[in-house]
Amino acid sequence: MSDVNNPIDKLTVILAFLTCLHPWAAGAEEDNAFPRMPVDAKTLRVQDQAEEVYERTDYKRAFFIYRNELAPIGDKYGQYMVGFMYLTGKGVEEDRVAGSAWYRLAAERGTKEFVGARDGLMATLDAEEKALSDSLFLELRKQYGDLVLMVRALRHERKLLDARTGSRASSSDVMPMTVISTDRSGSRTTTGADYYGRIERRMQARLDFIQSRTRIEISDANVMTLDLDSIEQQVSEHLNELD
Repeated sequence: MSDVNNPIDKLTVILAFLTCLHPWAAGAEEDNAFPRMPVDAKTLRVQDQAEEVYERTDYKRAFFIYRNELAPIGDKYGQYMVGFMYLTGKGVEEDRVAGSAWYRLAAERGTKEFVGARDGLMATLDAEEKALSDSLFLELRKQYGDLVLMVRALRHERKLLDARTGSRASSSDVMPMTVISTDRSGSRTTTGADYYGRIERRMQARLDFIQSRTRIEISDANVMTLDLDSIEQQVSEHLNELD
């Protein structure tokens, strides 16, 4: 009989549970402070494709999709799956250290299942492996972590706001004054003011998130005059250190 107090046995139970989850349900209990990123139809198709390819055991292709298409956009299940495939040697050479670093990245929003998988795996690493995991995790977080994602989103949303005056955005980015859209309850009207107001609120939520996760102080309340270069530099400096 396995010992449930053994870290390796705990990890086995966690892995078995996670692989039974529908891939996109795993984030249901993420940190509510994280400002959600819009998920477009293309991303949904890629998520479904990755699941389908993995289930038919085309592991090399599945690893490629998780690693190169989903992980870079902050898809936490995709990042978890990169770690899982490193850990199990599916579609890539087995590498426990790489697996642990990707697990740590997947768990940064506090999703219960991902945190459990991370902690279980980290408990099995020796001191040298943990040091290597620290180094790789820092590099991954600088590329694909949530703070980087927030800065990238701020720049994109600032560009959309600039479109109100045509200062920097292309004509395809400009939002008409009135838009008729449809949802499950029927058609609805969205004014330009509503559209841009939502963008400003999203930007503020992202700034609040950055401040809550770092020592960065953002005193400028106007999203249009924020020094995004300075914010990005401070985020970059923060990401050089383990939390």
